Amino acid sequence: MAGMATWRDGPEYAPVERPDAFVEPYADALPAPAPPAGVPDGPPGVEPSFAPPEQPAPDLAALVPAAAPGRDPHRAFEVVSSALTPDGPSLTAWGAAHTATTAFPPPTGSPVVTAPPTWSPQQPIPAATPAAQAWGPPPPAGAQPSRVNPQAFPPPTGPGWYAPPPSPAGQQPPQVTLSQVWRAATPAVVITLAIGALLQLFSVLMLVLSYALATRVAHRRALVRGCYLVALGLVAGGGLLAAVFNDFDLDQALSAGAVLAQLCCWALPFVVCLIQAVALSRGEPPDA
Repeated sequence: MAGMATWRDGPEYAPVERPDAFVEPYADALPAPAPPAGVPDGPPGVEPSFAPPEQPAPDLAALVPAAAPGRDPHRAFEVVSSALTPDGPSLTAWGAAHTATTAFPPPTGSPVVTAPPTWSPQQPIPAATPAAQAWGPPPPAGAQPSRVNPQAFPPPTGPGWYAPPPSPAGQQPPQVTLSQVWRAATPAVVITLAIGALLQLFSVLMLVLSYALATRVAHRRALVRGCYLVALGLVAGGGLLAAVFNDFDLDQALSAGAVLAQLCCWALPFVVCLIQAVALSRGEPPDA
């Protein structure tokens, strides 16, 4: 009990209620454990001695077994194959599978049919006799029934095999009408530009509104919006130059910008319609 933890070892070993005093228990000490079997009790009395062997020991290099002769890694493996059939060409799997003298087992009551000895897979299949049609090679291509679907491509030796595809240059371009161009350019774009071309007071506003509506054109929207950006750049640049040369007079800048915007409103309808007409004449699909 002397080795048991007490409250002096820490609060985790203390009891819930502190005792008044600690007394030694009235119990006999436990007997000492018996030593395990086979383990000597204490150091040996006599120091062990090791005597060298009486006979000379063999060399360790002589105990290594002799290695077999190795193979040259630069040489290919030699494959030994056995003959599958008594014929000469059948020594390999290809010859055994494509030999001409291999007899196929016919059903009971049918004669044994053997292919001609001169036939090979690279030669055309000869016509079979009526007796050998059941087990002989298939009939030639001329005896087969005609195909339901015709051949989609010309034969490799035909004149049209290496010919280039037909060029669309010789085709007649589609006819483009004014109504198609009007629908492709969208009436909203053309009408706003027409209002800006007629009314100089609203020319800048109509130009900006038409630029916003240009996203609805059918063909080449990026090119059309690029033309609008060029026009807006000219209007802004002209107004800025007018303000610089007139002591930053706002009225002069707005007046110059309105004049340039009106000129752009006159030119942009023709540009947009021309772009749509060219796209329609080339058969281009509408932009997604």
